[in-house]
Amino acid sequence: MSDRPPHGHIDVAHLLTIDVESELRKLTQAQLQGPWQLPAELVRRALRRGASAIEVELGRAQLRVRSRGGAVPAEVLRQLAALLDGSRSPERRHRALSELERAGALSLLGLIGLEPASLRIVSPGANAAGETLGLSWRRDGTVEFQRFGEPGPDHVEIFVRGAKYDRQRAREWLHDVTRYASADINVDGKALSAATLPNRGFDNPMSIVQLTTPLPATVAIPREGELARLYLLQDGLVTTHLSVTNSPAFEAAIEMTELCEATASAARLREAIQDRIKPLVHAAIEHLITLGQRGPELAPADRRRLTQLLLYTARRYRGHAKVIARLPLFRALERDGRERWCELLALRQAAREDSGERLLCTLFPDQDPAQFAPEGRIYILDESERALLGELLEIGFRPPRRRMEAGRGLLATLRANVQLGRGRDLLNNLRPGGRVIADAELEPGERSLLASIRAQLDGCEVAMCTGGGPIRRLGAGPDKLLLPRESDEVRAAVVMVSRDPAWIYPALLALLDGRDFPGRARRRWSLARLR
Repeated sequence: MSDRPPHGHIDVAHLLTIDVESELRKLTQAQLQGPWQLPAELVRRALRRGASAIEVELGRAQLRVRSRGGAVPAEVLRQLAALLDGSRSPERRHRALSELERAGALSLLGLIGLEPASLRIVSPGANAAGETLGLSWRRDGTVEFQRFGEPGPDHVEIFVRGAKYDRQRAREWLHDVTRYASADINVDGKALSAATLPNRGFDNPMSIVQLTTPLPATVAIPREGELARLYLLQDGLVTTHLSVTNSPAFEAAIEMTELCEATASAARLREAIQDRIKPLVHAAIEHLITLGQRGPELAPADRRRLTQLLLYTARRYRGHAKVIARLPLFRALERDGRERWCELLALRQAAREDSGERLLCTLFPDQDPAQFAPEGRIYILDESERALLGELLEIGFRPPRRRMEAGRGLLATLRANVQLGRGRDLLNNLRPGGRVIADAELEPGERSLLASIRAQLDGCEVAMCTGGGPIRRLGAGPDKLLLPRESDEVRAAVVMVSRDPAWIYPALLALLDGRDFPGRARRRWSLARLR
């Protein structure tokens, strides 16, 4: 919460002659979206004053914030007592409010906006002598400034009874803004801060690193998501966030206290970080490269995710491309079955000329290599890796030839199913189908896919047919392309292109095994990615 007056100077003397509590409520509302944000601002106040542990209790019509450290200064307590004392003159109360604004105590003033029945503040170490001081106030106007004897309370405590606020929204808000705080924060018995949460408050990260340059920040590489997100903190609590385009996905929690004044608005924080975004992106890329150097040690899903991020980075940031090209990112199988991790440069060299296209011998991760004949090195790549590699290296992909044993096993399966009366259904699913389906019989999405493919494959007759077997290319070029309607690849392509016609390039890449796809489809895909 900003501790500045919302619209310049306030004529406090005039306000106090009307209704102090009403005007304090208005002042609070100008700083907050609602009273449910006030508990978080009390936590922020304690963190700003150096609290190392904070407990928040969101009770029914009451609020308690206890902290180890984070004292309320004696002068703030005195001015707050003067402001809340209805027997004081308007001039004295005016002066008290001005002093509290200068001291950054609007979070304490906001407590009056909750329309409480009573307020109690106890603060060990409130003055230079280390005394424990306190303040009690009741709605009937009674104000008492207190001085505790030894040993006295050992925690700072702010307790409001009869408060009007939304407990559930306050709890959710606290969860959102405290997750990266370094101090221990506990809300209704549940730990919420980075100090006690797993993964330092980040959701399902692959890796977390603490940066000191270009600025202090905690950076995480998420296992999901496509955008880079920056969370800007004031005194340990999230104040605002922003997304970074044209960057590999990462998340960063950045403390802005040293870059901006404590009372800076969210817009001011976003403005202050702009000059540091580019160096921060490059620091995140360096961390990705460090992870890539030990890629074979990662779990398979993390390796695939990391490879996708690094391939995107190589395409977007040419200055890092040479280093990324030498990282062991790609799993391959040698002719004798041994596993090998290869660099991007090795894939470029392995792609060979075949029917006018540079092709790489590949399998999908879920395919069994034992069903295919050894043809030298075979690369294991998923759909996203193929799409990025096809765009980056301008290569295609082909599967290795199947073993003869696999064919004989298939015939045995057919014979067994014929004997059981299921042979016809199995044959229909394995072959492209004997009947070409007229366009008029197709669904709108299927017709849209055919129209997009026909626009890309000049001189090729493209049709959809019955069955769910493999896609069939007839003739050189090919001259004719048959798409089995029940094929999983065809169904997926229908969905992709229906959502966005620009997906015709990766759809063709999958349907044609990386062969025969036209350059203009690739260019259209590249332009769509840039947008």
